[in-house]
Amino acid sequence: MRGRCRRLLALLALLMLLPAFAATAAERRLTSVGSDTLGELLQAWAQAYADGDATLRFQIRTPGSAAAPAALATGAADLGPMSRAMTAEEAADYQRRRGREPGRVRIAYDAVALFVHPDNPLRSLRLADVARIWAADEHCGGADAMRWSELGVGGALADQPLLRLGRNTASGTFEFFQQAALCGGGYRTDVVQFPGAGAIVAAVARTPNAIGYAGLGHANGLVRVLPLARGDEDAVLPDAATVIAGRYPLARPLYLYFNRADDGRPSPEVAAFLRFALSPRAQEIAARHGFVALPAADVSRESGQLQ
Repeated sequence: MRGRCRRLLALLALLMLLPAFAATAAERRLTSVGSDTLGELLQAWAQAYADGDATLRFQIRTPGSAAAPAALATGAADLGPMSRAMTAEEAADYQRRRGREPGRVRIAYDAVALFVHPDNPLRSLRLADVARIWAADEHCGGADAMRWSELGVGGALADQPLLRLGRNTASGTFEFFQQAALCGGGYRTDVVQFPGAGAIVAAVARTPNAIGYAGLGHANGLVRVLPLARGDEDAVLPDAATVIAGRYPLARPLYLYFNRADDGRPSPEVAAFLRFALSPRAQEIAARHGFVALPAADVSRESGQLQ
């Protein structure tokens, strides 16, 4: 009798566990490793996407764009958000490991904005001035700017030294800024590096003599974004019109990289999420997060990779 009771209790316990086993088996996961700039947008997209697919779980890590290629190549990630294109070296290493090129979809546009404290009277900068602030090589923009007076700033800030803030080397923004604003050369050794864009903006907000760069999506009311000019052109603020028209000098596309199967396509789960990323709803979310939504022609071109 006692043996039968024990067997019955064990059977009942197993039956009680079956729904949990079924739920676990039904759950699917997508892992994203890469850009800090795209971190909040990926989180927002994941939340919106879950509204239509409750069995899919997202794991999103944002150590920087430089982490994406290796994470994809080793299978540690399904998605590799990057705020720059893969370098030739990264692409070659990926192909050596996987035997094929990665897939890549453009998902939005961004602008690297220049931030100053609201009390800073500086009205605009030219691209050559940006090099004077951050570049190690004087040939890129001319003599280094050491104090705010050398950028035309008067008043109490004039004699203050520039506190130069920037991203760390794992960041795609670090590399994009280096190529687009510093003639591809090195940074000054006194640039204070941060692992996250939000920390740069927060530091500028509390430090009147600071100047920093970060993705436009991190702008807030505690800092001021500077208009920027290329050559003798008029200085413009980064917005949808100036970014799409190519008038803002530090505009860039943003990407989601992915692994291709033998047929050259992403897995069904990755493809479904990428199609969502290109949808009107996802593009509207991107615009709300300070990015520039893709024009219709770009959406059509990128969607063609997922057919």
